[in-house]
Amino acid sequence: MHIVLDAQVCLIMDSKFKLVIFLPILVLISACKIDFNGDLYTSDLIDVAENGSEFTLPMEVNFQVSSCDDDLTSMHNTLSGYFIDYNFLNCGTGDDFMSYVTSRVQVPLTNDQDSFNKTNNSLVGYLSIKYEDNPNIYVYLILNSGLFSNLSDYVENETFSPLSLEESKFIVNLNNDLNEANIDVYPSYVDSKPIVWTTNYQLGKREKITISNSNVSSAHLQSNSWTPIFVFLM
Repeated sequence: MHIVLDAQVCLIMDSKFKLVIFLPILVLISACKIDFNGDLYTSDLIDVAENGSEFTLPMEVNFQVSSCDDDLTSMHNTLSGYFIDYNFLNCGTGDDFMSYVTSRVQVPLTNDQDSFNKTNNSLVGYLSIKYEDNPNIYVYLILNSGLFSNLSDYVENETFSPLSLEESKFIVNLNNDLNEANIDVYPSYVDSKPIVWTTNYQLGKREKITISNSNVSSAHLQSNSWTPIFVFLM
C-alpha cells in the first residue's frame, strides 16, 4: 500500500481544511489487514498427528491495498517471500468496500511447530497434534512470529501503520472424508453462526463445516503464535 500527500499543497491549506483531508487518510491507513481462507481434510489430520506426515494445503490470502489501480508488483514480490507457491489471482472490492488482492498459496500442515518455524517459508500453517495418554487430535492455526514481524515492518514502512491480525479473518473449511467425524469446535463462527462455548459437531461422510475465527483468537494468534481451532475426538 502506498499513499502520497503533496506537502506543498498542505502549506496553503488552512487548519480546518487539513482536518477534512487528513481524517479519511488516517482511517484508510489504520484499516490495513490480511485474511486467510483454507481447507482441511479429516484423513490428513489423522495422518499428520499419528504418523508425522507433512502436507502443504491450498489457501487463499486477501491482502488489503489502497487501490487496485496501483502498481502492485513490489507488493507481490514481497509477499512471495512469506508464502509457499504464491500466485496472484485478482484484485477487487470486498464487502467492506475496500480493495483487496487475492492470491493462492500453499501452507504447511504439520505436527511439529518448532519444525514449522525453522523451515521459515510460510507465514501461517496448521498444527495437528496428539498429546501423551490422550487419543484426541488437537488442531491449531500457527504463526511464524519472525516472518510476521518482518511483514509488519514492511507494511509499516509503506503505510505508517503496523500490520495487525486482530481484525483478520481466518476461515477453515473442514471437509470430512471419513465415514464419520466427531468434532469439538472452540468459540468461533460455525457456518456463520456464533458459538460462545466449545460445541460438538457430528459430521457424516463428505459433510463440511466452515469455521471462522473470533477477534479474540486472532489476537491470541498474534501474541502467542498459535490459536486452537477444534478437537478431533477419537
